[in-house]
Amino acid sequence: MKRSGVVAGVITLLLLVWAFLPFDTDKTPQRHRTGVADLDLSVTGRPSPGTLSAVERVLARLQDQDADGLKELALDGDEAEDIARTWVSEWGGRAQGPMTADFEPPDKSVTVQVAFEGEQRRLRIPLAPKDDGCEDCFGLMLTWK
Repeated sequence: MKRSGVVAGVITLLLLVWAFLPFDTDKTPQRHRTGVADLDLSVTGRPSPGTLSAVERVLARLQDQDADGLKELALDGDEAEDIARTWVSEWGGRAQGPMTADFEPPDKSVTVQVAFEGEQRRLRIPLAPKDDGCEDCFGLMLTWK
């Protein structure tokens, strides 16, 4: 009797642990989930995986004209909502076509210049390392400049 109670307790505990494990049943590649797979983006310079990923996410949010998503990528939140809306209204339409991202060598902060096909002006995307212990993780410094 005691033994069956212990076995039932162990099975219950295992089922509870299994139920709360982070299972990802969505097998969609991450690039498709974040929307970056559809970008018509060429790259010049030498981006790190972290800087490339950050720029791809910014451009995907612009292409989707998603100001809230763009704001979530920002490291600083003081004026991020207003600036994100301005960026989307100014650059969202331009992000629908081919783009070229020109990367500087990675440093403490990185500025990427994005050229849009048929446009003279370039979007300046300032990036800075995230303070989450990740060595190659960058976030957007959403500024008016």
